[in-house]
Amino acid sequence: MKKYISTDSMQMFAFNIWSVETANTVIRAASCAGRDVILQTSVKAFEFVDKEELRWAVSHSAKRSGIHAYLHLDHAENLETIQEAVAQGWDSVMIDASGKTLEENIRLTNAVCAIAAEKNVLVETEVGRVGGSEEGVSGAMAGAARIEDIERMIRETGADMLAVAIGTMHGQYDGQIALQYDLLRQTEAISDIPVVIHGGSGLTDQTLQQLLSYGNVKKINISTEVKQAYREGIRESRQKGTLEKEGFDPLKTEKLIRESLTDMVMKKLRLLRG
Repeated sequence: MKKYISTDSMQMFAFNIWSVETANTVIRAASCAGRDVILQTSVKAFEFVDKEELRWAVSHSAKRSGIHAYLHLDHAENLETIQEAVAQGWDSVMIDASGKTLEENIRLTNAVCAIAAEKNVLVETEVGRVGGSEEGVSGAMAGAARIEDIERMIRETGADMLAVAIGTMHGQYDGQIALQYDLLRQTEAISDIPVVIHGGSGLTDQTLQQLLSYGNVKKINISTEVKQAYREGIRESRQKGTLEKEGFDPLKTEKLIRESLTDMVMKKLRLLRG
């Protein structure tokens, strides 16, 4: 099986989902845009969903829509969860040992690579530490990667994708941010490994396009904006009265949520080149 993210693959956005319905909505939007897409489950979502049902639904929906949709486990910290994702047919997994020493990060990454190789599952690992609400790390630049650590991770592990902490954050951005684009250039100079950008939510279209101008950036993660779009659909439902006790209409509410999610996904996908 060809790796879905490789040196010659197209760039993709990865959207966090937590149910069959959110997965189907993202896939339908990607199909309208004519783009392949990555669906990410956080560890919390992975533990919540019916894994067999979600795996089947994603495959079926993607085939029906005429695109490829890939399932990715995001920010897993223990091997048991990763083993389960591999066994359940996820296409890729992320080991997040960014809070540990580099040596331990390398060891755990290689352990995951050994697990994933049995099912030809891709492995993502992180260098530096992306801050924000998901990580409990204050200050976007506090965990920025060092090029010497990036080089060691590439040289000493078999990871397929590298999440490089360049100053982005999970959750909401507060004020101006300064991204270390030089790390992308330096990484590309030493290796052709695909780079992943975490904390894509809240970045301006101009910033996202600048990130996408780097050929080694193959995956940009969007999580918070998925949740915000879902919430916006609920807010609009309330404004239109479909949530009122008298006359509550779940179909109209679901439709508004779906439309809000679709609009957000398509706006992101239109930024992709080629």
